[in-house]
Amino acid sequence: MSLAAFLLIVFSACLHASWNLIAKRSAMSVAFYTVICAVAATLWCHVQFWTPLAMWRLPMIFYIYIAGSVLSDVVYCLGLVRAYRTMEMSTAYPMMRSLPLLFTAAVTSLAGWGAPLTPVALLGMVVVFIGCLIMPMKDFGSFKWSDYLNSRMFFIIIVACGTTGYTIFDSQAQGVLRQIYTDTGKPIISLSYYSTRGICLTTTLLITTLLLKGEFVNLKNIFRQKQWMALAAGACASLTYVTVLLSMNYVTNVSYVQVFRQLGLIFGLLGGIIILKEKCSAPKIVGTLLILSGLVLTVL
Repeated sequence: MSLAAFLLIVFSACLHASWNLIAKRSAMSVAFYTVICAVAATLWCHVQFWTPLAMWRLPMIFYIYIAGSVLSDVVYCLGLVRAYRTMEMSTAYPMMRSLPLLFTAAVTSLAGWGAPLTPVALLGMVVVFIGCLIMPMKDFGSFKWSDYLNSRMFFIIIVACGTTGYTIFDSQAQGVLRQIYTDTGKPIISLSYYSTRGICLTTTLLITTLLLKGEFVNLKNIFRQKQWMALAAGACASLTYVTVLLSMNYVTNVSYVQVFRQLGLIFGLLGGIIILKEKCSAPKIVGTLLILSGLVLTVL
């Protein structure tokens, strides 16, 4: 993995933790996530006016991939809302960031997409995953399967499935664009795709907000009371995924992107403890060290 990809992913991880922290403090809802995506789409809609890519004249497989990405993001949103309503950020965030790691590696390996993962890289991913599972524990003497096998864990899995889905679909969609526009720079391809995806996602979320009971009321309350929080979260979220899309152009397997995005877990943990005043426990510290160790193994 190149230095450019590493720096892009680290920056993205910091931004991702930031908008999640804002969302947690602002009573996360589908309407709030819709505003976040609308802000991001607005910030990058200008790309549609100057991109050399004919985004609406592409093979059907591209539109299937972008539809899969949008639907996966909606699933992610629905799970995220429920997870943040029932769990602390320092507990929910590690779980949501760890599970997609193995899900993505499993799917890409089974499908034969990208370069094969080395044994050391796989070991590093497993270590990261174990570290993320340890962090939600209150202490090392209180492990209970019931802490994981419950309705709250179901929503975490929903979030993880959504994250895995849009990560893979986005990677494949950009692959289609690179095959067609071989003379176009990778950053232009990523920005053009992100702009198009953002428009489609925002439209879908707006429809979802109108269909879900109470979410339209939440939308009006956001504009009355929390518009600046939503705008800030939208700006962070926008830069978050643009940098992720850019980084996908500089890795041999999209699973590496998922690994280094786990750095956001550390930023999220610190935000939860320092800003939200959540408890810092020994398992959280050990889990963080395991995550860092897993990242080092993956680099090697």
